[in-house]
Amino acid sequence: MIPGKREFPALFTLFVVLIVMLTMTLNMINGRFWLADFRVYYGAARALLAGGPVYSVSFDEGSGFYKYSPVILYFFLPYSLLSYKTASIVHFIILGFTYWYTFMTISDLMNKYLYNSPQKHGQLLLILAFICILIHFSREMYLGNINIVLMLLSCLALRNYLSGRSYTGSLFLGLAVLTKPFFIILLLPLLLRKQWKSMLGLAIVLITGSFLPFLYPGPGKAINLYSEWFSTIARHNDDFPDMNSVDYILRHYIFPSMPGYVEYIIILVAGVLAGWLIVADLKREKGAESGGRMASGHFIFEWFILLAILPSLIRIDWVQFLFAAPVITYIIFFISNRKKYFLIPGLVLLLFFFSANSDDLLGRSLSRKLLEMGVMGISNIFLVLMALFLFLSGQLYEHRGKP
Repeated sequence: MIPGKREFPALFTLFVVLIVMLTMTLNMINGRFWLADFRVYYGAARALLAGGPVYSVSFDEGSGFYKYSPVILYFFLPYSLLSYKTASIVHFIILGFTYWYTFMTISDLMNKYLYNSPQKHGQLLLILAFICILIHFSREMYLGNINIVLMLLSCLALRNYLSGRSYTGSLFLGLAVLTKPFFIILLLPLLLRKQWKSMLGLAIVLITGSFLPFLYPGPGKAINLYSEWFSTIARHNDDFPDMNSVDYILRHYIFPSMPGYVEYIIILVAGVLAGWLIVADLKREKGAESGGRMASGHFIFEWFILLAILPSLIRIDWVQFLFAAPVITYIIFFISNRKKYFLIPGLVLLLFFFSANSDDLLGRSLSRKLLEMGVMGISNIFLVLMALFLFLSGQLYEHRGKP
């Protein structure tokens, strides 16, 4: 929370409520309130309770296989007590609230640690940032997936780390890593900043979470679950037709015969570059008069950049590009705060390719063509680079003592 009295964000809240209710109503009227991914979680949770197979069993048409770690099923067990229709509605509303709270958390972090005060027209800027990921929101809600929950967990982890609550922060981050292990990349800012207490807390959460299935459903079943989970992950990574990762973009435009192991080299290079950015931030902090505030600002930005770059490094569903929401919000806030309006045309162009790829907006043929061209992934990379340029230029601006 930002210091002092904080007004309730009525305008932004109303906007999100209207969007969520409109999305639910239209999907129900059109007979498309399916929540296919949630059906998988629901079916897998009920299978766990019944002692049946959880992995390698399709709970829905298409890729209806459960792919998360065994312990994450614990969070879906309460849904299994409800009918699927009721559980779907409850889950949909929870996701809508999560979107609202995630953007509020992002806004609070920026206002408190990057700008030290609320932004002028902050609610309108937040609405604009939400609109920029509306396509990803629509698909996420249609599927009933939980990517927004994972982004909220990562933002809550960040907020708790900044507040000195290391173990609470590690609890939130640990839940995200247990769900999707690639969130382990967020260890970089903690490791290079020697946050050993946070690292210890994260290790405890991961070990505890991994051990829980040995208590229920029991050791023998747990071993089978983990074995099947690892096999499912391997098959999913091999078969997933991602068209927006750096690996795909390089193959499509430059190196069609590039060997498969290059994908891992790309991840390694990205990790090295992120480490270099963090080390450079640490050097700037040592000689800065603003000390703590600058350190907090760097830490936030590093965290948001790592979140945004994740979908470009690994083969995942393009809906997970919503992880770029904090970076997009940062850019919008920066342009408004510094009155850099000349950047708007470039931002609009990037956001068109990042946010407008929809069959309904562009037609199925053109939408598919843009997807095959990887323009969403390319736009995401340029959005990250744009944010990085603005952040570094802003740091230089403040270092020179300009108002």
